[in-house]
Amino acid sequence: MAGLGSQELYRMVLDSLPVAVCAVDGGGKVILWNEGAERVSGYLRQDVLGRMCTEAFLEHADEGNNPLDGNANPLMETMRDGRCLNLRASLRKKSGQSVGVHVRTVPLRGDDGRMQGAAELFEEMVARTPTDRRHNKLAVAGCVDQLTGILNHSMILAHLQEALSLHKVYPVPFCALCISIDGLAKIRERFGQAAVDATLHVVAQTLESALRPNDFLGRWLEQEFLVILTECNESDVAKVGERLGRMAQRAHVSWWGDTWSVTISIGATQAQDMDTAGGAVSRAEEGMRKSIDAGGNQIVVVTH
Repeated sequence: MAGLGSQELYRMVLDSLPVAVCAVDGGGKVILWNEGAERVSGYLRQDVLGRMCTEAFLEHADEGNNPLDGNANPLMETMRDGRCLNLRASLRKKSGQSVGVHVRTVPLRGDDGRMQGAAELFEEMVARTPTDRRHNKLAVAGCVDQLTGILNHSMILAHLQEALSLHKVYPVPFCALCISIDGLAKIRERFGQAAVDATLHVVAQTLESALRPNDFLGRWLEQEFLVILTECNESDVAKVGERLGRMAQRAHVSWWGDTWSVTISIGATQAQDMDTAGGAVSRAEEGMRKSIDAGGNQIVVVTH
């Protein structure tokens, strides 16, 4: 460590942490952005240092999809009242994908006890490294849809059939969800098919990041996703669907200077004892169509 200054040492320690760390001075200007923050957000250090946290470039939102910007920004709130915060939120990556994060803030005080700034630690709710490693293996085996980066039709069908077979032996409830993106026809009409493809990719990645490691997401049809929620019943699935809808709405698609967000229509059903894959999907699609007919941006649960 000879010759290593204290600031360099602190930076090395912060960069080695497995969580994202952002610190601001007393005026709310970003003065520290570690490698973890770069990894989670997609924003490099040079993109962020010197910016004001109130610019809300990460576009934090609480679990109710209420923006945490301006004075509601967690860092500003901590500097205002001196309290540590611990909350669940979502942020928007540089790529436009919305991800769920755990956020913790701490006040930074000088030797005299006066407020000098605040630090925020944030990490994705689902640790991505093991999931990404598994995903890479599936991609090599031809199980991943190239456009969206999620499971392809054959693989998600195999998971559904396996879940139904297991359900006949061990009747642990699970649910199937069919999801479509509202307004794709208008996007195609205005920007073309490539813009639709970009929208499908961003929404698919947002949904995947919002699911648990033991859930499955695949591209069922060209413009339809299928989700398998393990250990989930009818009384729980509506809340999950509403959360997925909020996450999808927080995502942004950037296309040649234009930016837009979308909503999704969801149909859901709980697996039944004598279900086939076709039967379960048919009920979920029925709910999805009802959601679309009602104006979209909602979940409809169909019972047996």
